[in-house]
Amino acid sequence: MSTLRRFASLVLRPSAEWQAIAAEPITVDALLLRVILPFALLAPIATVIGMNVFDARWDPLQGYLVPPEQIFAAAATTFFAVIGSIFGLAAIFVLLAPMFGSSRDYRAALKVAAYGALPVMLAGGAMLLPAMVVVGMVALCHTLYLYWVGARCVLHVRADHLSEFVGISTLLLGAFSVLAGAAASSVGLI
Repeated sequence: MSTLRRFASLVLRPSAEWQAIAAEPITVDALLLRVILPFALLAPIATVIGMNVFDARWDPLQGYLVPPEQIFAAAATTFFAVIGSIFGLAAIFVLLAPMFGSSRDYRAALKVAAYGALPVMLAGGAMLLPAMVVVGMVALCHTLYLYWVGARCVLHVRADHLSEFVGISTLLLGAFSVLAGAAASSVGLI
């Protein structure tokens, strides 16, 4: 099944699609090549185009001018941050799973992290203009819902713990991202 068709099914009938994803035997390599890498490229490409074409001096609606020599670094950082976030969230799912009535299965956790992130990754393509962050916020809400349904259908987290599981996982991912960003910044990587 194509990833775009899968995304449409996740939007229109998420429970049924998550059941199909749970039963699908896909490898980590296939998930990386078919889902994570292609869709993680959308935000960096939009960032490069937006910064080269639409960027202006700081303005609440338009953003700020990024020096041309830093545009590629910003795009590369975005690309690797998206990939790292998906793999990191899958690891967090695996670590927390036993506390919420589930078993540790990294491949299943990576399925939930990758397919659940599709709305946010697709919204990254709208980031030509900083004002399009609204699209990202709507996509984030749907991503959280997909994580909630995916945790139930694929990871088999108990129904009474789904909100806690997703909430704690995303909070830990946010803390990890802040720490990783601070560490990368302190050594001059970003």
